[in-house]
Amino acid sequence: MSCSNSFRFLRPYLCRNLPAARKSAYLRFFSTTKCRLDEHGIKSDGGLKHKSVPDPDRAERLESAGLLKWPRIQRDVDAISAKEFNRRYKSLNPKETSENNVIVRGRVAKVRLLGKGLAFLDIVEDGYTVQGMLNLKALEASSPTAEKDFERLRYICRVGDIVSLRGRPYMPARTKSPSINCDGIPQFLSPTLHITPDTIQDKEALIRNRHLDLLVNAKSAQVVRARSYIIQAIRAFLLNDDFIEVQTPMIADTAGGAVAKSFKTYATEFPDKELALRIAPELWLKRLIIGGMARVFEIGPAFRNEGIDATHNPEFTTCEFYKSFADLEQLIEMTEHMIAGIATRLTSLRASSLSVLPEIPASLHMGTFQRIEFIPAIEEGLGEKLPDLAADDATSKLISLFDKHSIPTPSSPTLPRLLDKLGTTYIEPQCEAPTFIMYHPACMAPLAKSFHHPGINQNVSARAELFIQQREIANMYEEENSPIEQRTKMELQARYRDAENDAHVDQGYIEALEWGLPPTGGWGCGVDRLVMLFTGCTRIADVLPFGNLRNVVNLGSPAPRTSTSKSSLTETMKG
Repeated sequence: MSCSNSFRFLRPYLCRNLPAARKSAYLRFFSTTKCRLDEHGIKSDGGLKHKSVPDPDRAERLESAGLLKWPRIQRDVDAISAKEFNRRYKSLNPKETSENNVIVRGRVAKVRLLGKGLAFLDIVEDGYTVQGMLNLKALEASSPTAEKDFERLRYICRVGDIVSLRGRPYMPARTKSPSINCDGIPQFLSPTLHITPDTIQDKEALIRNRHLDLLVNAKSAQVVRARSYIIQAIRAFLLNDDFIEVQTPMIADTAGGAVAKSFKTYATEFPDKELALRIAPELWLKRLIIGGMARVFEIGPAFRNEGIDATHNPEFTTCEFYKSFADLEQLIEMTEHMIAGIATRLTSLRASSLSVLPEIPASLHMGTFQRIEFIPAIEEGLGEKLPDLAADDATSKLISLFDKHSIPTPSSPTLPRLLDKLGTTYIEPQCEAPTFIMYHPACMAPLAKSFHHPGINQNVSARAELFIQQREIANMYEEENSPIEQRTKMELQARYRDAENDAHVDQGYIEALEWGLPPTGGWGCGVDRLVMLFTGCTRIADVLPFGNLRNVVNLGSPAPRTSTSKSSLTETMKG
């Protein structure tokens, strides 16, 4: 839709190239046209004044007060973070005041008025809260305009404004958190033009105003923080074990390292060649091991052109590491230590920056998880033996078992998918507690080393999957390092190709193996699912800073504007 220069101010959200406005009249038109009041179930406290009192036009009030501006930040040696303020002055005695002057900046979270001469402002910065006290009598002693400035603050300042508090730290008699005895009116650094809601009930408004969701909902913000802490813990664990972190290509001519459908794209440099976004970094990382790097890892995005549900998103974050001369048992031990370390780290933060997240389950602290072997568990569930899975008729015999036991057959009934369905039916329900599912049939892991298991008389892979709360968390195996065996396994996998399996023989990788891949243990983890586990979230969209792909795509359209009440915005704009 095109916008006339004469009338584009009426609907500025349709004009992507519209420059930022400076006049309050434009801002009033913007709010009037884009807000849809009472349609999104949003409540608000109305800022500093009582919410039953109509709030005049925000931009006009700021302009008349000389505060409709966003000044550059000024460096000051007295400025410290809210976190540092709490750490440095928490040891003050009740009623004790420090001789130091400090400046703390943050977003106003709460305003309390006691009579006409006393006000308390709570500001939040990076999850930490600092209270500022303003005493009009004390301010009048140092400023002839204190009364006027204080009165202006009462009617201008609101929840959501970003301000700077200056004064001396002191410890109130009735609290255990240090406060600031302000020696001046707070400086406005970035005034908000909206009324910050208490809650957002409309899901669409919440998803498409993610910045506001993070401001309003403490859990949403803390999940994002927990995600960062988890990634930091994984990285620290691997770096402490002498791994090096690397980055591998996102775009190549083919995508390998997993059974999945890839995204296709084109590059200007190669207009006639179809390219693919990576589905896993595995084959790239193993090339680095061949090149002499003994221990490597990567934390980054991968892309699979598949559906969206509670635990799947086409774009996701993965961590993979490869360690020379590590066997399956070592990979399992590393996984147990890593999970326990993350649990310990997050538990230590629950008293501060992760206070509203649920308690970490005790089972994640244990460090030793139960184990289930794949084929024996399936046979126990079926009450009979599986056929020889290496035989030519294995697929038809498995389909007969499915019919016999009334198990729904997958839409693509290949041997790996049939076996995966049996695992989902008979094993995963047993994996509420942390559990390693081990020794999958060889056809389910074409990149893993395989061997003949004498106890069950089947060819199995040296592989384990960690399941917790019936969800796959990590996958690990001893890497196939024989170029001869790897070619055979890739050729077999290509026979199982279907709509969601772009399997092919990767000639480049096979040629790299010919140079010699040392016996190597490989490990992969979906970081998003790990964050779900430790934060108690049930949907992958909740642990992604901007939700799943469906949410991100919708962000390209004009979002429902969150608002508060008719009395606070629309009614006051009529004049």
